[in-house]
Amino acid sequence: MKYIGEFLKHFSKVPTFSARDAELFLTYIGASRKYTKRFIQNMLAKDRIFRLAKGVYTTHNSSEVIGFAFSPFYYGLTYALSYYNVWEERANPVIITTKKVRTGVRKSMGINISVFRLPEKMFFGYNMVKGELVYYPISDPEKTFIDLVYFDVDLRKDTLRRLVKMINYKKLKEYLLRSPVWLQNKVIELYKSVDKSI
Repeated sequence: MKYIGEFLKHFSKVPTFSARDAELFLTYIGASRKYTKRFIQNMLAKDRIFRLAKGVYTTHNSSEVIGFAFSPFYYGLTYALSYYNVWEERANPVIITTKKVRTGVRKSMGINISVFRLPEKMFFGYNMVKGELVYYPISDPEKTFIDLVYFDVDLRKDTLRRLVKMINYKKLKEYLLRSPVWLQNKVIELYKSVDKSI
């Protein structure tokens, strides 16, 4: 199939690309517009590219790029707990985004992923970390704690205890100043109840 080498070289430099990106690139290097759809279908069938979400693809056979299909995003909740070794189990990707997408559990690259949506003013508190293929954003311990309360995720007491031990209380309070009052109260209440049991 013509154009494969150039296509893979170009799109392997980025975590994800859209069907429109593929069309623009292929027409730029000489393909017809009609050819684009068939090209993508053939590449998917041969596992040369992978579908992450509607109209979003990657050349990387790795779950760590899935979140980029929902940019702006960061990985959080149980996925972050797993990353920080607070959660014993290996967690599937949990994506926090401000994008207007369907939330809940869905399949991507053959695994279950969870998508949660946050208002833009609550989109903060993450760091870029080095993965096997790319750098990706993941919530820090303080924001992970806030998000657990925001999304009403129940955790075992020992898991909460391990997370609270990692939290910088000053940083947590700074983050809470950017959060709604109801959330501030719930987070502080939970923090203090866990803190007493350490």
